[in-house]
Amino acid sequence: GGGGGGGGGGKRSKPSKPSSRVDELAERWAVGSDGDGTFDEALVVDVYGRFLAGGRSGRGRSADLSRLELSGYLERYLWPHFDGESASWEHVMSIVVMLNAKFGEGVDGWAVLRAERARFDAFFGRALGLPSERAEMPWLERAEWVRFLVRAFGSLEEEMVRVQALKLASLPMWLTLSERDAASRLKAQPALSRPWKFVKKRRTKEAALPSGPPLSSQREESFLPSLLRQTVEALALADERARGAATEDGVGGVDDEAEGGGGGG
Repeated sequence: GGGGGGGGGGKRSKPSKPSSRVDELAERWAVGSDGDGTFDEALVVDVYGRFLAGGRSGRGRSADLSRLELSGYLERYLWPHFDGESASWEHVMSIVVMLNAKFGEGVDGWAVLRAERARFDAFFGRALGLPSERAEMPWLERAEWVRFLVRAFGSLEEEMVRVQALKLASLPMWLTLSERDAASRLKAQPALSRPWKFVKKRRTKEAALPSGPPLSSQREESFLPSLLRQTVEALALADERARGAATEDGVGGVDDEAEGGGGGG
């Protein structure tokens, strides 16, 4: 079924110039698709660094990404050999990038993943944690990650996606509210009082566990509020930098005019 996902790109145009390096690599995952044990996680890390990493942008990266997509990299190598526990950060991020590429070409990327429900659930969980697995994520990589999340929340008609995504937008998020705000919302929606009591009771039990609340519960509570907070902070920082740059340009302009005026005297 996975190979069909790659073949569904009949509408896509092939790059005008073949990449010998990508063609050479494609032979590796064409063989790997037979399940003969030739998968190499180090190769995935290398391909990510060479062709997909966030430090690269522009036409070169786009051309390499297009060639990798047309070679069936996702369906023939990345996805069949993905393991939620052992996959590298680059492996998870590569799937994210390749899915974004498919959707960008108007191809249904979920079709590649649909037949492996347990694997998809493991992948989605790893994808959510990508930023936390790295001390820093370059803005291009974070942008790819956010594009994936936007696509996921825009694909709620896809049952496997809906089950995972809606867990992040459910009642446990109210645990991040103050008691006063939560009470106000419960007053406006009294039908939620009983489910709310259950959520609080469950969280109290989980908090008493030696390891604390499981990761899934933590994400149900704080993933989206945290993401929104980070977005607001990033926008504020960008605005501050833009205003700082504008101020510097303005000062430079005044100095230039002053120097020009002095020369004219």
